[in-house]
Amino acid sequence: MGDDVKYKDAKSDLPYGSNAKRKVVPRRSCKKEDKVFFSTLSDKKLEKMTIKELNDYTREISKHQAQELKKRRRILKNRRYALKCRVKSIQKSVNMKEENLSLEKGLSAAKRELKTILSERDNYKSKYVQLYNHVFETFSASTAIRASKLAD
Repeated sequence: MGDDVKYKDAKSDLPYGSNAKRKVVPRRSCKKEDKVFFSTLSDKKLEKMTIKELNDYTREISKHQAQELKKRRRILKNRRYALKCRVKSIQKSVNMKEENLSLEKGLSAAKRELKTILSERDNYKSKYVQLYNHVFETFSASTAIRASKLAD
């Protein structure tokens, strides 16, 4: 009756509800050869390993060494992440300084342009005042001449 089971547990190849257990690979005890095996793994290889590869690798060594190896891997990954964050922060700082410098240059150019425009405005204003005074004097003189002619 158990042989005709059609549904399987999603996590294993065993029939659903089966009392059978997966084959467990026993860990080896800590030996001198394990230490050599443990030390031959470079930091780069350890860091690049997938979790599955790491788990397969740790089945071959003692539990204590497996914990140490995973701890070392986590430290390496944290260091890499911290370095990445520092580089990103430094790059952001450099970009902000460059942008600030660019904005300061733009501001000083705008101030120079404003100064030039204000100077032109003052020049036109003085010409306007001179012209206004000239027209007023001419108008006043012509009005005075007309008034004197009318009075005669």
